[in-house]
Amino acid sequence: MNKVLIFYGSRQEFEKLIPQNETRNLTDVVMETDSDTRVFTVQMPDKPEIVKEKIYIKNFIIESSEYAGVREHVILNFINFLAKLNVDNMYLHNPPLQISNQLKRLYSQTEIVKQSYKTFSNEYIAPFSVLFDKRLKGQEYAKISILKSLFPLITGKREKPVVLLFYGDTGLGKTEAAKILSDVLGEKLFRKQFSMFQNNQFATYLFGGTHFEKSFAKDLLDRESNVLLLDEFDKAYSVFHCAFYQLFDDSIFEDQNYSLELKQSIIICTSNYKSIEEIKKQLGNAIFSRFDAVIKFEPLTNQAKTEIAEIQYSEKLSIYADSQKQQIEAKNIKKALMDRCLGCNNAREIEHLIEQTFSLILIQQELTQ
Repeated sequence: MNKVLIFYGSRQEFEKLIPQNETRNLTDVVMETDSDTRVFTVQMPDKPEIVKEKIYIKNFIIESSEYAGVREHVILNFINFLAKLNVDNMYLHNPPLQISNQLKRLYSQTEIVKQSYKTFSNEYIAPFSVLFDKRLKGQEYAKISILKSLFPLITGKREKPVVLLFYGDTGLGKTEAAKILSDVLGEKLFRKQFSMFQNNQFATYLFGGTHFEKSFAKDLLDRESNVLLLDEFDKAYSVFHCAFYQLFDDSIFEDQNYSLELKQSIIICTSNYKSIEEIKKQLGNAIFSRFDAVIKFEPLTNQAKTEIAEIQYSEKLSIYADSQKQQIEAKNIKKALMDRCLGCNNAREIEHLIEQTFSLILIQQELTQ
């Protein structure tokens, strides 16, 4: 073996490191070796011994998604599997511990490469503030609180994650704030919707199961950003909070198959709690004490609702053809619509009200023709 490289990070970055020619992947090779084992060869006493040549591979490329597609014994006995092959160079993407530990013991020259993610710094303060004000209205307190919380990363002295809990009514911009952070850094947001995990499968997802099952650790290894959004964190059963203690405290996440670090990351948990007292009661002090900041998103003022309505009115109107715009504008509904938006509770309701009003006007126009 000339080269063994293990890369931890996103698929996009892995593809920059691997050769493009004379390659084979794990799935293909496993299928070939499995077909060979199903062929029986009868050895006659008076015939010379049949020696089967090993499969030659110039560049053996193993992507993270492939581990789930092979039988468990291939992973548990990876070195024995490699013994059937003649490999020049091997490139592995986010391998499970069972494989990486075997390779490190066998090949002392194993090269470990980890993706370098962006973190929040001075250069992002102004762009974040500008983009926040453009996309969210009425949340000045939240913006300043977020910037204050990220200051340890700006100084460069913080290694462990900054963990934030956003709370307040739905539709106020909690998820959007996380997207803004990710957009400013220019990396794709890592997002998990915890409201979807309301069953026992969540335990397997968090703590790890067999290698063919999905897991939080595998998803973290494949991430493209160091900004993580755990949306609707309050919907996860409290028994699962212990899975995040080490991650929030020391930037390490482990399950039975994987181990990884998330240094200088930003972890944002959102919830619909109404007060600090409710958060402490529902989540408990063990997880509450691990948040670096608990930031409230305030109910919208009438001024904020008007600003949102103006933006939504212009954006929604712009998507229609000129003839449809004329039909909407001819109704002179803008002022009345702005007044109706004051009765909405959040940006989502405002968006729906404007969209439905426009749709109604155009449908009525079609029916009267």
